[in-house]
Amino acid sequence: MAATSEFITMAKRGRVHLFGDGKRTLNPIHGSDLAKVIVDNIHLPRDEIDVGGSALLSQNDIARLAFNAINQPVKIVHIPDWIRSAVLWGLRAFTPSTFYGPLEFFMTTMVTNMDAPQYGECHLKDYFKEKAKVS
Repeated sequence: MAATSEFITMAKRGRVHLFGDGKRTLNPIHGSDLAKVIVDNIHLPRDEIDVGGSALLSQNDIARLAFNAINQPVKIVHIPDWIRSAVLWGLRAFTPSTFYGPLEFFMTTMVTNMDAPQYGECHLKDYFKEKAKVS
């Protein structure tokens, strides 16, 4: 859930910025739940396992959970997707792939549904409450 911790960081700054309408879904999985999946399936002859966390959430839902964890009003800014596309075009045109590659991956995942079979007992709400206490 490390990447989702960025939602707490943005919420603490007062606004969560999302590309598009924020309706894309994902189900982030906690490291301890992922470890259980790996141990339970280590004996199987597979290279990949599709697995996600216990709840399927939209990016808007995740932003709301982050604001709730820090007891702040919800302020979400939806950035039009054409801006993301223009930024990616500029990065590809003027920077090496070692620079734009990771950014392109991140910016593409922000506008892609990334849901997987649900698994686990940990909840993002609890993770955000812990992150809010620590930082």
